[in-house]
Amino acid sequence: MCKSKKHRKIYDVDRLYAFLRPSVDAFIKASYQKILFLNTDRIPRDAAVIFTPNHCDALMDPLLVLASNRDRKVFIARADIFKKPMLRKILTFFKMIPINRIRDGIRSVTAVEETIRVSIEVLENNVGICILPEGTHRPMHSLLPIGKGIARIACGAYDALGDDHPIYIMPVGVEYGDYYRFRSTAIANIGEPFNVSEFISSQRREGMSERDIMEAIRQQVKERIQELIVYIDDDEQYEAVWELAKLHSGQICKYRVKERFDANKDIISRIKQLRERDPKRASVLFKKADKLRERRLKSKVSIHAIHRKRPLLAAILGTLALIPGIPLFLVMGAASLPVWVVSEVLCTLFKDRAFHNSVRMVFFWVVWTLLYLTEVILLFCFAPWEWALVGAIILLPAPYFVYDFFEFVRVLASLWRIVFNRRLRNDYKEIKNELKNI
Repeated sequence: MCKSKKHRKIYDVDRLYAFLRPSVDAFIKASYQKILFLNTDRIPRDAAVIFTPNHCDALMDPLLVLASNRDRKVFIARADIFKKPMLRKILTFFKMIPINRIRDGIRSVTAVEETIRVSIEVLENNVGICILPEGTHRPMHSLLPIGKGIARIACGAYDALGDDHPIYIMPVGVEYGDYYRFRSTAIANIGEPFNVSEFISSQRREGMSERDIMEAIRQQVKERIQELIVYIDDDEQYEAVWELAKLHSGQICKYRVKERFDANKDIISRIKQLRERDPKRASVLFKKADKLRERRLKSKVSIHAIHRKRPLLAAILGTLALIPGIPLFLVMGAASLPVWVVSEVLCTLFKDRAFHNSVRMVFFWVVWTLLYLTEVILLFCFAPWEWALVGAIILLPAPYFVYDFFEFVRVLASLWRIVFNRRLRNDYKEIKNELKNI
C-alpha cells in the first residue's frame, strides 16, 4: 500500500520525481558542450554513501553529482533558501533538506540535530546523501575550510547503524572549463570510497576523542577532494598561477577536458615546486603573469586565442564559417527568444555570477520544455508531418545553439584582436617558453 503524502519520507520513491528525473539529467548534460563523469564505478552499491563535492559553481555542483548515476540521492542545503513556504515545498520535492549553522543561534542547534537525524534515516535506507562540506561556494580552484556538518553526520550515522552497515564518504571533485560561461565543459571526478565506519571504529579503539575524530574526518575529506581537482593553495598569487596554468594547457583542444585537467594539475604542481626552491624566480614569474593578464583582459583577448600559430588564417576561416551559420542562428534565436532573453534578464537579478548557470539550467528545463512542445504541436498542426518532423529535430537544441553561436563570435572577435596585437602575442610566447623550463 502506498504511503500517504503526509507520511511520505524524503527518501521514498516518488512517481512524479522519477518521471521528471531523466529530463533533469538531460538538461544538466545539455548545459555543457562536453561533460565527463570519471570513476563512477567506484560508488558502492546498496550501501550508505555520503557524497562530498567541492563547491564552486552554486547549484551546478550538486546537479553534477545527481547526474553522475541513476541512484536516488538526497541533498543537504543551506537553510536560508527554505524560508519561503512555496520554495520550501519545491526544494523538498527535489529531495533537499535544510541545514542550519550552529552560529545562527540556539534554535538552529535543534534544527541541525533534526537534519542529522533525517540524514541518518536516509543513509539507513541506502539512499545517498550529498552535502557540500565547504558550506558556501567560491568560484576558484581551491577549497574553503571543511565544515563540521559532514563529520557530525558521519559519526551520528555510525553510532546509529554500527559496524554491520558501513558508511562511505565519496569525495567528488567538480571542475569547469569556465565558471560563468554557459555551455562550457565540466568534469565530475569520483574519488576512492572512504570507509568512515572503519575509520571511526579504529580511532575509538586507539582512544581518540570524538572531537579529534571529527577533525580527522574533516581533514580526510579536504585531502581527498584536493586530489580530485585542480588545486591552487596560494590565494595571494591565485590569479597569476591560474593564468600560467591556462597558458600552459590552452593549446589542448577544449573538448579534451581530461587532458586539460591533467595538464593544469601538472603545471600547478611544478609552479609550487618552483616557489619552494626558488621563491625569487617564482615572484618574478608571477609579476609577469599578472601584468600580461591585465593587458590581455584590457585588450579583450581570450587566453585560448594566444595559442593560435596562425591567428590571421584562423580568423579568416572562422569568419567564413560564421557567414552560413547566421541564417540558422536567426531561426534558432527567434524560436527560443523568450527562453534565452528572459533567462539573461533573470541572471541580472543575481549579483553573484556563480548562480547564473544554475538559473539558466533550471529556467531552460522548465520554460524551453513547454515552449518547445508548444512549437512542435503547432508544426504538426499546420505543416506536412515530414516537414514538421524535420523542424522538431532542428529546433530541439535551439537555445543551446544560440549560446554556442555567441561563444563562437566572442572567440572569433578575440582572434581578430590578437592579429593586431603582436606585442601581446610575443610577450605571451616568451612567458610560455619560460614555463617549459620550470
